Amino acid sequence: MIQDAEMPLRKVKSELDKTMADIDFMKISGLLYGRKGDCEIQKLVEWNLFGRPINNFACDFGLRNSDALKFSEECLKLYSGAFFGSESQANWPFNVRCQLGQYYSWGVRSSLQLSDYNQNLLLMLDKARSDILRFTGEKAGSVSTIEEYCDLLIGNPDWMPWDWSHGAARAAEYVFVASKIGISPSDMRGNLAQYENVNIKSGLNRSVNVHEYLEKVIRHLEISRGVAK
Repeated sequence: MIQDAEMPLRKVKSELDKTMADIDFMKISGLLYGRKGDCEIQKLVEWNLFGRPINNFACDFGLRNSDALKFSEECLKLYSGAFFGSESQANWPFNVRCQLGQYYSWGVRSSLQLSDYNQNLLLMLDKARSDILRFTGEKAGSVSTIEEYCDLLIGNPDWMPWDWSHGAARAAEYVFVASKIGISPSDMRGNLAQYENVNIKSGLNRSVNVHEYLEKVIRHLEISRGVAK
């Protein structure tokens, strides 16, 4: 039983590795884990540990298509305004995310607290493991193809809402994925219109007009594909 309040970080990480491996999530880097066997749509979990000593365990569950994420990063750097464009987004493992603790009401700052489990790390991780499995099975498990990912991006389900995404990045990902399954630019514009005033705008520099941003994103995709041809 692991009950040391001053548990070293390396021990915590080691137990996290074991817990995630038990549910087929392999370490990618640091505290980021990806599910084994995923193809077009990757399912990932990124942990956030905080407290001195470590007491709070929070994590984001994310979905990504690598090509769509790369495209959205390019669009942010080019068109979202000086504030966002000046910083590389390459360190984002995913944009479409759910704070697992927020969805399952884990507690303070959407985290599980080791102190609530009498410093028993394994017992606390068992709770996290159970919720990750439940979330994967009941929610994220329904998204494994480009078509399903496209539906998710343009939808607003409570388990992966626009409010938890960077709006401008999610819009760009949607444009990329929608084009892959034959949705026309005019339909893309119509589908995105419902998110323009709040969600997409909040992801842009104040000086950037949402309509202009989306037009540049669509044009960027057309140019990129033209060059590729």
